[in-house]
Amino acid sequence: MLAQNSTSQVQPPMPVSDYEEHIWMLQLQQPEQVIRHSRAWRLSGDIDEGVLRQAIKDTIEEIPDLNVRYRFSDDGDLYKYQYEQSECCLQTASVAAIDIPTYISKLKDMPWSAALNPPFNSFIVHTECDTVFILELHPILDQAHQLADLTGVIQNRYHQRMPQDATLSWTAIETPVSTHNTQKIASEQAQNQEARTAIILGEFRAALAEPEMTAADDFFDYGGHSLLATRIIGKLAQSHGIDIGFNDFFKSPSAAALAEHVSVNTTETSMAATGAAVFQAQAPLTLAQQFLWHAYTAYDFSSIYNLPFAIAFSEAVDEQILYQAFSDIIKRHASLRTTFHTQNDITLQRIVPVSELDQYQWFWFSKDSQGAILTDEADYQFDLASELPLRIRFLPSPASEPQVLSLLIHHMVIDEWSLNTIMADLSQAYWSRALHQEPQWDTSAGNINDFALLQQLQGINQQHVNYWTDRLREAPKGFAPPDPSATITPNEVSTNAQCIELDLGAEAYQPISAFARQHGSSLFAVIYTAIALSLHKQSGLDDIVIGTSASGRTDAEFFDTVGYFTTMVAHRIQFDTEQSVESLLNDITFTINDSMRYADIPIDIIQKSLGMSPTDGLLFDVYIHIHSNNALNGALTAPNNKALNYQQIPPKKDISMFGLHFEIMDDVFEEDQHALRIVTTYQQDRYSTALVESICDKVRQILATLNTTNGSDCKLGQVLL
Repeated sequence: MLAQNSTSQVQPPMPVSDYEEHIWMLQLQQPEQVIRHSRAWRLSGDIDEGVLRQAIKDTIEEIPDLNVRYRFSDDGDLYKYQYEQSECCLQTASVAAIDIPTYISKLKDMPWSAALNPPFNSFIVHTECDTVFILELHPILDQAHQLADLTGVIQNRYHQRMPQDATLSWTAIETPVSTHNTQKIASEQAQNQEARTAIILGEFRAALAEPEMTAADDFFDYGGHSLLATRIIGKLAQSHGIDIGFNDFFKSPSAAALAEHVSVNTTETSMAATGAAVFQAQAPLTLAQQFLWHAYTAYDFSSIYNLPFAIAFSEAVDEQILYQAFSDIIKRHASLRTTFHTQNDITLQRIVPVSELDQYQWFWFSKDSQGAILTDEADYQFDLASELPLRIRFLPSPASEPQVLSLLIHHMVIDEWSLNTIMADLSQAYWSRALHQEPQWDTSAGNINDFALLQQLQGINQQHVNYWTDRLREAPKGFAPPDPSATITPNEVSTNAQCIELDLGAEAYQPISAFARQHGSSLFAVIYTAIALSLHKQSGLDDIVIGTSASGRTDAEFFDTVGYFTTMVAHRIQFDTEQSVESLLNDITFTINDSMRYADIPIDIIQKSLGMSPTDGLLFDVYIHIHSNNALNGALTAPNNKALNYQQIPPKKDISMFGLHFEIMDDVFEEDQHALRIVTTYQQDRYSTALVESICDKVRQILATLNTTNGSDCKLGQVLL
């Protein structure tokens, strides 16, 4: 909840007083001795919230000390640095009215880092019946500023912007005494079944944006999916001390049922609690980025890790407004203005200051794009040391054709979760810019540099490494024999690829989802099982290692951070002819869900622990993952409430690092209508089209079998395809 520093323009360092240095050291060594001041008020119904937000911003601009960070210089001296984005100190939230005391207590007990958090914070909290205003001030400013004085400044600035007869009317709320132990509070709450249910339901409602959801409602019936489940499990563990297993989540997906399967964890798990990280514009790569960078290097920095997104608008969009909106996004999400530099075999990432963005070209209007085509953009080879890792280009098109926008981003700075964040923020920024306003963000955006430094501080979790090595030791490598008609051996490298599509249609979603629910599984796990069984039937192999994606976001503070967090994990799937299809599904579901809490370890570290060298390639040749609620199919909302719809233009797929890559596409259209597709990309020098078509046909048959009476009871040896 505390604002993390954004990477807005950083002003020159300012000296700190002896008092500030004393409090800084006390915060570092004995944080329980440093109690932040806070006050809370219930606002009257006639308050103009927009003016109140502006009054807070005016106050922050008038008193620069409110938005500073403290860190060491290169010479080892402590300085404070002013940050320009006042949004860091202003946050908005929605909670139930009865939870306000708990919310305030949690604010008091959140860890605070002088390098990451501003010493002043304000919160506008909406409940179902009123609005609460909270101010918080760190004692590091006690010598120069008092909370009562700041309150008066905000009131004065509010009155200056309102008519003379307007008043800022509020009623004080008694703030709870801090315990300086968030986990202790959560543990006491979690002893009560009703309290546990309320906490889980609150996270469900927040993640799904469903305030009317009840404790008996099914998470997946409201549009929940595995990525959101991952987020909720992390939030429950780190914010409430409540541990939930992924398998329990899928088997008991209502708040009331899930509350019966929780355990209480009194150990701080947040990376932010392991120590104070020093914010820098430069940071090492994260573990996930290190793996991706090594692979990128092995492919001679080719376009293989380009993400060539493209969308077509349903009607004309104002290119200048969209440029301004994208500028807001790049300023807000530092990952999108990061460059990468290698020296002495060490690669670092550096954030380009906002003040230097005009030195880089990253946006092209349609008038500047004559002759440009999507395929050329997709094949563009980035120089990540000297240019931004994204290229946004409007392509010229006739007036009768939809406007096409190419959005090329390098994988080093974005994953699929990030794309959802970017597109949601883009819609908000477009709305604001259409009104000639700057967007007002509800929360500050963290950056991956902070995550990299904290991850470096924490180190590699050896217990998690052991989890993977125990399960993958002596597992067969690759998927051999791949195809007798292959022109190269599995050890040779050829990324030339083709793809085919298996369209399951709109009618497939409901029966597959119902089957998954019936067996305490997920849509992804059911289709994954069908693909795995098809591979077994096609090859005759009884032991196959399959790769898939995990979100990699192991810390709740970084769930909405744009960056490359994704890890690839390997599942060892073994087949027994006497095993039923249902039993295989249960095994695969358990394997996937059980592995999620260990998915912070990138595959290269796992393979090294298994005795493999980088030249051995990947342990798996088959990769399966799902795309749910594609953010590139959506709309920008204009101030006249007119939706500017856009839809993704599918990218070409002629290059792949995997032998067989199965992408499960869960396309969502109007009125929550789903259509399922499986896009299979295959390295054409190793797999023939006929073989891949045969595998896909088996997938279709297996999914059809599951939809029949007792289809899941069939033994694997009796499945005839």
